[in-house]
Amino acid sequence: MRNEEFIATLNECASFCNYCADACLNEDNISMMVSCIRNDRICAEICSSLSKILSMDVPNEEVTALVEYCKSVCERCAAECASHEAQHCKNCAVACNKCVDACSKFLYTN
Repeated sequence: MRNEEFIATLNECASFCNYCADACLNEDNISMMVSCIRNDRICAEICSSLSKILSMDVPNEEVTALVEYCKSVCERCAAECASHEAQHCKNCAVACNKCVDACSKFLYTN
C-alpha cells in the first residue's frame, strides 16, 4: 500500500490523542484540561480522516492541503500537551511531534 508508514503514524497519533483526551477527563482539575481535550479531539479526527483518505487511491498532490492542515493541528496539539505534567499528555505530545515530522516528510517528497 502506498504511504503505509505515514498512515501508520497518523493512526498512532489519533490513538494517543483519543487516549489523552479520555485520560484528561480523569484529572483533578478538569477545567485546566479543556483546551487539551479539545486539541486532542481535533487532532485525532484529522489524523484519522487523513489516514482513511490516504488509504484510497487518491493522488498525493490532491491531499497536500489536508496534510498541511494536519501538520498545523498536530503542532498545536503537541504544544498544548507538552504544557501539562500528566504522562498521557507527554506521550501524546511525542506522538503528535512524530506526526508533524511525517507530514513534513510527505510534503517534502510530494
